[in-house]
Amino acid sequence: MKYCTKCGKELLDDATICMGCGCRTDDSPRTSKAETTQLLNTLSQRIHTNAIIWIVIGALQIMIGIFCIVGILNIVSAINDMKYSKEILNDPTDIVEKFEPVTMPIIVSAYNLVFGGIVGVVGSIYYFISIRGFVMENKERFSLM
Repeated sequence: MKYCTKCGKELLDDATICMGCGCRTDDSPRTSKAETTQLLNTLSQRIHTNAIIWIVIGALQIMIGIFCIVGILNIVSAINDMKYSKEILNDPTDIVEKFEPVTMPIIVSAYNLVFGGIVGVVGSIYYFISIRGFVMENKERFSLM
């Protein structure tokens, strides 16, 4: 076992970030400015695409007429995602903390399936694969930002 040089917490052998204080370990890889910019741009684009998908889904749900409330909720959420896709480029903090939990996306999938029809599940699938999957694949690098 190795220990964090900043706080002294015991680290796993393959740890690159101390879970106690969040500092990088001595042998952890550095992320260049270009890599950071590329990661943030990719994530921002995917969040923007997700917002567009949810706007379309919400509009379809409203047009169907039965799912108006769910459609409105989806459009409001999509507008917030549009804003976040721009904000993340200037303030890339807590990305992993935002996308790691699965409770809220599962709730959104469930209420869309139950109250918004199968069309609402499409957006959830995109979210899980393209956004959350991307963040989790690059978890260590996003944690360093």
